[in-house]
Amino acid sequence: MRVKLSKHGNSLGFVVPASVVREEGLEAGQEYELEVAEGGEFRLIPARRRRSRYTVEELLAGMPEEPLRYEDIPEYVPVGRELDW
Repeated sequence: MRVKLSKHGNSLGFVVPASVVREEGLEAGQEYELEVAEGGEFRLIPARRRRSRYTVEELLAGMPEEPLRYEDIPEYVPVGRELDW
């Protein structure tokens, strides 16, 4: 299938034909990794979402129940407008 590059701001792009969109189940906003091989060949690979090493529960487990105060952080040195709080 032949497509033509066109100017989009300072970049170049091409239109993905509707038949390819339907066949591959593509949607606007999907992210891809772009690989450029020798000879100028392009390859688009669906980007995988990175998963956090920790769950929200694991991250919150170390937090104290009461609100944090600047005085509780020994290495904290206020700078700027924080002094007015």
